[in-house]
Amino acid sequence: MATERKRRRGRPPKELTPGSSLLAALGAKLRELRKARSLTLVQLSELTGYSCQHLGAIERGAVAPSESVISSCDAGLGAGGVLNGLLPGVIREQAHLRHNSDAARRTGSLQHGPAVDWERLSTASTRPSAVSKAVVEDIEAITAHQRHLYHQLTSAQMLAPVDGHLGLLLSLLDTPSTDSLRLRLASAAGEAAGFAAWIWFDLSDPFKMTYRYRTALSALTEAGDLGLRSYVTAFQAVMAHAAGRFDEAVEYSMAALDMAEHASVGSVTKSWIHAVHATALAHTNDHHGALSELGRAQDMLDRADERRDEWMYDFDQERLLGYRGNCLMEVGRYQAAVAAFERALQGVPATCVRRRAEISVDLAEALVRQGETDEAVRIAKEAVTVFLQRGSLSGVSRVKRLRKRLAAHHHGAAVRDLDGFVRAWRG
Repeated sequence: MATERKRRRGRPPKELTPGSSLLAALGAKLRELRKARSLTLVQLSELTGYSCQHLGAIERGAVAPSESVISSCDAGLGAGGVLNGLLPGVIREQAHLRHNSDAARRTGSLQHGPAVDWERLSTASTRPSAVSKAVVEDIEAITAHQRHLYHQLTSAQMLAPVDGHLGLLLSLLDTPSTDSLRLRLASAAGEAAGFAAWIWFDLSDPFKMTYRYRTALSALTEAGDLGLRSYVTAFQAVMAHAAGRFDEAVEYSMAALDMAEHASVGSVTKSWIHAVHATALAHTNDHHGALSELGRAQDMLDRADERRDEWMYDFDQERLLGYRGNCLMEVGRYQAAVAAFERALQGVPATCVRRRAEISVDLAEALVRQGETDEAVRIAKEAVTVFLQRGSLSGVSRVKRLRKRLAAHHHGAAVRDLDGFVRAWRG
């Protein structure tokens, strides 16, 4: 009888000796950053496009990496240039080793006596200094400026500076600082990672979006910043809702509400989270719960004073009307939903083009449900123009869902009209 073969366990990862060479130090840093982000070699391979075997060999210091590999790893891990900064020393070290090897072959002898590693000594000048209060304040100011720039630039334009800023914050968490400054850095890293996740969502990359959210929640847990965690978790509900995972959206929004109740967040933030929860409930057919949550959101906003959480976006009555319109549409009150969306648009400044486009798509869907397809298509054309100009793939996806609804209800002429407009569009 054939005996069952026992499954062999994988070999434990090779112990690294980062002090043995600059190549080994680079590999050790790569592994450290990868593990700090809770990524496997396979996941890093998916992020960078290079094989996990090659990446593993780099971590072990077995092969010298190319500039493109290290650049991809630095960007994928949000390392903020840490890996890129180590590469020149590795290149010089490898060139030095090749030179000595060639010289030994030519003379038939090897160098005697211990060699002085001048390249390693030169890296001492690059060791980071302790993080000061002034540095943290500047970092926080950059985070705030990036939030404002998002409304003026495309997501693709914002991606590099936001991911780079996140990498800088994560690298600063590895440098000496006081406990109080470290907590502020961790909060800033959590906010930046949440912002990066939103941008990756807008660029329709769910894998990188999920990875950034994981980074955000890890940093905010370290910071003990329950209020900002509730905010980021509510955005996870928004993302789940956009992907059609409505039960998951309910779970995220409930968790966000629970955190907000135990944190000192402002009434505006709580109002928004209640509105997010209401919309999630409406899409799971809990119509009574949705309307009740809308009432709580309105009550919170009515009671709000001038205080605002600094990271909270500009949630106001017009934005709440947008959430109200979504809930009313799901409970079948289409005329009331149209009225809510139209009132919301009236209060949105003309400069807030993304926001107007998002509400416009919702208005178009409500009009389709009422049977007013011509007006819906006209509005959808205006919205998709904005999304295409701003590089918002998530916005384009919203228009595609509207098109799918038109097709499902056999509005062939409307579908052809919208398709023809998009084909002819020139940015």
